[in-house]
Amino acid sequence: MIRVALFLALALPCAAALADLATAERQVRDQQLDAARATLEAHLAQQPGDQEARFLLARVYAWQGRTEDALPIYESLLSSQPENADYLLGQGQALLWAGFPQRALESLERAAAIAPDYADIQTAIQQARAASAVPVTSAAPVSDLSTQRRHELQISTRKDALDNGFDDWRSHRLDYSSTRPEGPAWYGALLREQRFGEWDEGVELGTILPLNEKWTLQPEVGYQPSPYFLPEWHADLRLQRRFEAGYLGAVSVRRTEYETTRVDRLALNAERYFGNWRAGYTLNITDVANAGTPVGHNLGLDYYYRGLSYAGVRLTAGEEEAVEEQQLITSDVRAISLQGRHWFSRRWAMTWEVGHHEQGDYYTRQWLQLGLRHAF
Repeated sequence: MIRVALFLALALPCAAALADLATAERQVRDQQLDAARATLEAHLAQQPGDQEARFLLARVYAWQGRTEDALPIYESLLSSQPENADYLLGQGQALLWAGFPQRALESLERAAAIAPDYADIQTAIQQARAASAVPVTSAAPVSDLSTQRRHELQISTRKDALDNGFDDWRSHRLDYSSTRPEGPAWYGALLREQRFGEWDEGVELGTILPLNEKWTLQPEVGYQPSPYFLPEWHADLRLQRRFEAGYLGAVSVRRTEYETTRVDRLALNAERYFGNWRAGYTLNITDVANAGTPVGHNLGLDYYYRGLSYAGVRLTAGEEEAVEEQQLITSDVRAISLQGRHWFSRRWAMTWEVGHHEQGDYYTRQWLQLGLRHAF
């Protein structure tokens, strides 16, 4: 009888623990996250050392937007198992949803080194790298995560040196963006450019709206009062879809209105994120009033390092419209540029770009652009 009593005394708590965990997992599957959280918190009050229950509670907290509660649990779990890819993935997702994509990538890249074939890790890395420009979608079982918004402000200057007797071009920009995983993003810019001895000024505004887990819609408008060489206005609408294995596809239409003509453009874009790389191709089909229908091709390849830092190359070939004085022309074009963004802290980054552009027989130009970016 004593042995039976001892056996029951040991077995009953274990059975209760398994029952609690099974109940919480069922509640998560049914998207009853409040109930799952209550079940796990009550269970851990009795058995605080249950690692599996703590891991599930951390995920529930993150899915509910309570990343400030989830992250300390992940820190504790990783202190005992620093090479656990699931813990690193969960920590990375929580950091991403909290609005810290650069810190998220540190955890996710560690996880990828441990488990390179783990598809969820690669998906999360892709989402983190796109977080500064595209709202992040996730595999979370809820669609309305309360996460922190990330703001970025950048000031940049650029100089283009032209041949064939053309004056150099200069431009200055102040860019602002605000993003939140699982939510809308918006951005804007103030710009001032000098060409042909004249200065133009303008403003750009846009937003990125997540339609569901796979689709986003991006409208954008720009306006220049009394322009000399820039368009009077432009309007752009882009529809993007996220596919499996790191693929993205997008289509956009754009109208640009000049004082004497207008330009309509259809752009078809395909991208893929793989490992530390992003590759992209864009086909531009343009209808220029009274100046033909040029077709252009753009290729891009980026390498990401240290989180959101990257360096990349852009190639352009085909035909393209350009402004010469106040006339819109089309010609063959070839261009190559190198660009990048280097985060030297979690709040500050430098952006840069150098390039060479041949606009048919009209001119050749080389440019250098430098910018300073701040995240807050």
